[in-house]
Amino acid sequence: MAMRQKQAVLNLALKHFKEFDLPLNIDFKSYTSIVGPSNAIHAMSVKRSFKAWKYLLHAVRINLVREPKPIVAPEPLLEPKPITPKAPKPARKAAVKPAPAVKED
Repeated sequence: MAMRQKQAVLNLALKHFKEFDLPLNIDFKSYTSIVGPSNAIHAMSVKRSFKAWKYLLHAVRINLVREPKPIVAPEPLLEPKPITPKAPKPARKAAVKPAPAVKED
C-alpha cells in the first residue's frame, strides 16, 4: 500500500492512543469499543497498511512520544573526610651500645 495511506492510518491511531490514553497492549475489539465503531480505524485499513493489528501496535509504540517523567537529581553524596598523612615515626635508636673507643699508646 502507499506510504501516505500507511502514515494516515498510523497518525489516526496515534491520535486515538493519546486522546483516550489507551494501553499499548490493547486488542482490536477493545479498541473499537472504547473509541467507538464510527471513529475507530477500520479493520480493512489496518490489514492493508500493516497486515495485522500487532504491527500497528508496534508502530504506535515506536512513534508514540510519551511525556518523560522529570528526572530527579540524585542526592549529593557525603564528601569523605580528607585523609591527612600520618607523621612519620622517629627512627628507633639502636639497642646495642657502641663499643668503647680504643686508646692507642
